[in-house]
Amino acid sequence: MSSVWTPPKADLGDMVYWYVDVQETNQPQLGWINERPGSNTVSILVYAPAVGFVEKNSVRHADDPSLLENPNWRAMGAWKFAPQTERLKKIENNMAAIISNSERKNNGGKK
Repeated sequence: MSSVWTPPKADLGDMVYWYVDVQETNQPQLGWINERPGSNTVSILVYAPAVGFVEKNSVRHADDPSLLENPNWRAMGAWKFAPQTERLKKIENNMAAIISNSERKNNGGKK
């Protein structure tokens, strides 16, 4: 059994890519996190062009090592953050430093 793995923190409304097959990530479908039913799973509202919106339940992150061990979990697909969401989370994580630097520049370098 693999060691304890923690998925990235997903917030409601985060834009993600959903993959039918964990090992084939070249054709993602666009989706949004609409529920967090478990500590390692999310529900995703996926837009399928031919069908419309479809909810995918109990989906694990694509990097979750347990997907390799459990075919039932693999059958639910997998998710990763869309590039836009990754950039936004990086900005949010650095927001305090960005604001501090901006204020220093506006005050002529004084704190």
